Amino acid sequence: MKEIGNQYSKDDTMDKTGFRKRARLHQSKYRAEVLNVDYCRDEGDDYGNRLSKDDGLKGLNFYNGFSIFDEVQKRNKNKYDKGLHSDMLRSEHTPFNLFVPFRQDKVFATKVFNDFFDNTIESIYISDDFNKFIEYAPSPRKKYLNDGTSFDTYIEYTHKDGGKGIIGIEVKYTEHEYPLKKGSKEEAYVELECSPYYKISEQSGIYKPNSFSELKSDLLRQIWRNHLLGESILIADSSEFKYFTSLTIFPSGNTHFVETSKKYIELLHNNDKKFLPVTYEQFLSSCRKHCPTSKDFFDWLDYLTQRYIVA
Repeated sequence: MKEIGNQYSKDDTMDKTGFRKRARLHQSKYRAEVLNVDYCRDEGDDYGNRLSKDDGLKGLNFYNGFSIFDEVQKRNKNKYDKGLHSDMLRSEHTPFNLFVPFRQDKVFATKVFNDFFDNTIESIYISDDFNKFIEYAPSPRKKYLNDGTSFDTYIEYTHKDGGKGIIGIEVKYTEHEYPLKKGSKEEAYVELECSPYYKISEQSGIYKPNSFSELKSDLLRQIWRNHLLGESILIADSSEFKYFTSLTIFPSGNTHFVETSKKYIELLHNNDKKFLPVTYEQFLSSCRKHCPTSKDFFDWLDYLTQRYIVA
């Protein structure tokens, strides 16, 4: 067994709930005890949750099945991305591990999502174009939100009433809110009430009056942006899509998102599957309930549980 490695001394101040600290240790132990490889030894980047570049390029941050890492390399053109390939704590890699296997069994996917959509989904559609599945942003940008917002995972479906719907998924692990970057397009859009953020918010009609001061706060801004991207698609492509749901998936231990989700929902007129918070635990429980009788899928679910669920 390898060394667990260094932990980050400021985790306690960055997350007073202790989840970030526990999750970092969990990933460090998984690397040392399960993967049995050493941690990154680069000066200033030598934490137990970081894989070495060589091990990152071997795909050790991803589940070894369903051609997941092949898809990662294809999408990244075999280029090394430290956050994606080697950081086991950040969530960049997680959508690949959670959702790529659904491409092999859309019936399974439909059953799982129906647990959260009150059995209103007739069938799930996942694009064969990986760029329209992971980290997807519709184009041209000017037709939609006109910024850099994208969905971690993008799924279309047919509703039981025959209409088409979209699920825009955001995946979190230990992440919290982030501050506005000075001089960024996002800052300009947040400050200008004639920007697409405000126009789409008003056109969608989903927010209660006087909500903007809270929506643009560090606490809620990213949820607001991701939701607006989906609403912009409903507005721009109204002849094609009837429904949109912004789904955020996060561990139950990340109580920041538990509370943030509640605050966001309070700003909606009617949360009829407009914004859907789902924990990893709920998601994996549904997957197990509907899991096909295939060792490949059972092994995948065992991996996800061991890899991401923090005691």
